[in-house]
Amino acid sequence: MLLWNSPSKDPKKNNPLKGQGIIKDSPTERCCFTDPQIDNIRHCFPGNTLFKPFSPTALSDYISETWVAFPVTPFMIGYSYPFPQFTESFFSLTGICYIQAMPMIWRVLYTLERIIEQEGIDLGMAELAEMYDLTTFGSHRYLFKRKAGEEHPVLKVTKNDMNWNRRFFFVRRDTILDGKDLPKEWATHAISVSHLKLTPAAKESLLAFRKLDPEIRTFQVTTQDSQEVSSASATMSSAGKSSKSASKFGIDDLANVKSSRKKTPAASPTASAPKAPIRGKGGKKRKASEAEDLQGLPLFRQQFLDYFNKKFAEIETYVGHVEDQDRQITDLQHVAALKDLKIADLEKELQATKGEAAKMLINFDYEKQEITQDAKVSAAIAMYRIQLQMATEAQDPSFDKSTWDVEGWKARLAELEDDEETEEIPRLEGGGTGKDHGGEASGAGGDGVAKD
Repeated sequence: MLLWNSPSKDPKKNNPLKGQGIIKDSPTERCCFTDPQIDNIRHCFPGNTLFKPFSPTALSDYISETWVAFPVTPFMIGYSYPFPQFTESFFSLTGICYIQAMPMIWRVLYTLERIIEQEGIDLGMAELAEMYDLTTFGSHRYLFKRKAGEEHPVLKVTKNDMNWNRRFFFVRRDTILDGKDLPKEWATHAISVSHLKLTPAAKESLLAFRKLDPEIRTFQVTTQDSQEVSSASATMSSAGKSSKSASKFGIDDLANVKSSRKKTPAASPTASAPKAPIRGKGGKKRKASEAEDLQGLPLFRQQFLDYFNKKFAEIETYVGHVEDQDRQITDLQHVAALKDLKIADLEKELQATKGEAAKMLINFDYEKQEITQDAKVSAAIAMYRIQLQMATEAQDPSFDKSTWDVEGWKARLAELEDDEETEEIPRLEGGGTGKDHGGEASGAGGDGVAKD
């Protein structure tokens, strides 16, 4: 296995790996894919590919100008690098890194690649966008979500992989095809495929896909072991020719099982024939019985395998239903959380509106008081001006007081006071006449004093 510290490569230090802060450092996120396991998927890459040695502290969001992270999942189910065109088109369209795709995405893409090759159905990104929505439940890791109200386009892809997020490795970019063009950081932006439109040809391809037998649309693994990748079934071409599921046994799988019985050495021309054992009278019966048991062994084995496959399929179906229910529960919890946030926002807006209304009422009261006070001041000023004017006119001997409409003023005042009884206002003419009489009396008195 070619590693970074191999003597066949120069030891020049390149850009070290650094985290993006997306994945939190914890034992449940640190890499667990060791060097011997890397060696088992070595055949899935070109011969000159350089792998970075295992580091137990590495996280999947580590990035570098020199190294690129790969998940183990695609190579466990039958992929080899470079990936086929349909798969590469998906990652080019979305802009996400290989390591951001959860196992479900790889299973769906792998099955669609097999259908494209075996069934001759020309599927593209528009058809894929019509089948699934791309979603994430956090940490910017993505998976496919079936359209609301529709069945799964590809069956048995929602399996539970233990530690899938910890099984990854790093490859040197300049040792693989287009390695330098692969993304150098995780995609954290919103991903939109609204520009994809279904053409008439795409609609026909989608219809042909939906008419396929469910068994053809079922995810099938072509590797010999669910944990290690077999070199005999790593390419997409061999993946498309096998229909046996990795979760089922076949008769050929028992070929490698060693028997605990000792084998009888084969006869040869130079070897002496062994002496026949001494048998009793029942030897022929025992020989016939053993022959019947040997003839019935393959049938028993086949019946056992059929029964085991049937039960295992039932378990897989049950697990798939449970995972679907868990996913639905997660979706409902997500919707409930969004509703709670919306309710909290509305409550905040309501409190803010109440506060604004209270401020408006207070300001209105202040304005009302100011207007009332201004009106009182203006009325007082006008009244004092009128009184000063009347006093000035009353002091003028030549002024004709008959022009004062005293009766009209009384009537107007009564109207303003809602017809309440008004106080009698002394006639200014009487006061003025008394003043004149007093003046004349004073004058007469003066004259009389003068006469005396």
